[in-house]
Amino acid sequence: MNKINENSFPVEGLAASDISFEQLLSKTAEEKANVEINRVKISYNDMPEYRDKLNIKKNSSRKQYASIYFIRYEELSPIVLNAAKVKWNTGASHVDKILEVKPDTLCYIVGTVYMEMQYKPNILAEVSRDDWEPIPPPREKYYSDTDEIWLEDDSGRIKLVGDSLKKEVIISGIIMAALGKENSQGDFEILDICFAGLPEQINPTVRMDADDDDKYVALISGMNLDTDGALETRLQLMLEYLTGGLGSFPEQQNFSSKISRIIIAGNSLAEVKVVPDDKKQKKYGYDNSSYDAEPRIQLDNFLEKLCSLLPTHMMPGNHDPADFTLPQQPIHPNLLPKVGRNPNFHGVTNPYWCELDDVVFLGTSGQTIDDMYKYIESEDRIAIAERTLYWRHIAPSAPDTLWCYPFERYDPFIINQMPHVYFIGNQKEFATSLIEGPNQQRTRIILLPSFSESGVVVLLNLKNLKCHTTCF
Repeated sequence: MNKINENSFPVEGLAASDISFEQLLSKTAEEKANVEINRVKISYNDMPEYRDKLNIKKNSSRKQYASIYFIRYEELSPIVLNAAKVKWNTGASHVDKILEVKPDTLCYIVGTVYMEMQYKPNILAEVSRDDWEPIPPPREKYYSDTDEIWLEDDSGRIKLVGDSLKKEVIISGIIMAALGKENSQGDFEILDICFAGLPEQINPTVRMDADDDDKYVALISGMNLDTDGALETRLQLMLEYLTGGLGSFPEQQNFSSKISRIIIAGNSLAEVKVVPDDKKQKKYGYDNSSYDAEPRIQLDNFLEKLCSLLPTHMMPGNHDPADFTLPQQPIHPNLLPKVGRNPNFHGVTNPYWCELDDVVFLGTSGQTIDDMYKYIESEDRIAIAERTLYWRHIAPSAPDTLWCYPFERYDPFIINQMPHVYFIGNQKEFATSLIEGPNQQRTRIILLPSFSESGVVVLLNLKNLKCHTTCF
């Protein structure tokens, strides 16, 4: 694994803060508006093998959740077992069933992790809570020193103990192998841990050393449009930047023409604020007077301008008018009447797979990492993102603490192939790393900060997977 700090990237464009006052006045607003640039074209594949699994069928919520754990175990446990056999090829034997582990005998077992945590939400406790009891506020972390880690399969489960557990990022729901011995207390004393490992990557060396021209994809998340209009200036600057009308005109126009499309990773609208009157019981249910359509209209107008410049892919997030359960479905086009039917507009799922010029993208709007972050003491979110690739699963805590649909035939969150780009939206700050695997796999991981708070747009070069930020 090779981490790269963002500051080591060459600046392959102009940041808004680098533009002088004279350059801003180089063209009038009318002249900038009438400029047409010859934008680069790239191929687009919506990867139907993933799209079809992420698109929810009718009545998908009328099922049980046991199947998704079984499917996850059935698909990933053979991969984990093979990795464990390679890693521990001498001195230890594999025990097929957890309940068949013999005391004081070195062996390794494979199972699904379950974490007993006193601060983790418990649906049984919520149901049994009396009406007069106040609902506890959401916790930033579930982690505590009293947490217990269990490994289970279809035969039973065993408690894991040992210092090795503290050296790894472990989340409820992952499939892993554990090497150790059962001690006198009946616990499994861990000596080492093994995960599935990085999946294979189609075209692992794609474009990394290519002599092709630069082609960029813009990545943004967390616009959080609201009625206060605080983002209007930033969004207008971004539009001018994409048209080449911002900065030193010929140079910026040339660079902007290389930006092929933009992906919006969730939370395009701000979180709805509950006013005191909304807490009162409505006589006939929903109260139309509490709904403000202005942010949605602003978003529709902005996307209309954006789609006139370049193809736009929009994923839903926690704040957006979409279902809360993962995988979130595309925002309904009727909610965006101006842009919803525009051929340049692509309403997509969260998570989202796509292929742009042979570069495979995998992205989420951030709920997956936000939930896993609560399980561990560390503050390192990019380390969590990296581990999901080694687990081959982007949402192991679903459905335990992260809402998801009860799938019966497949687990859509399993990572069957290594993406070239893996981005996570709505994070606290920008961060990036480059993962390099043993079979020439290479993945650029990007944490996207909230645009409403940072003004940051990330530009990824499809030619070499390098990225840099532009701030408005």
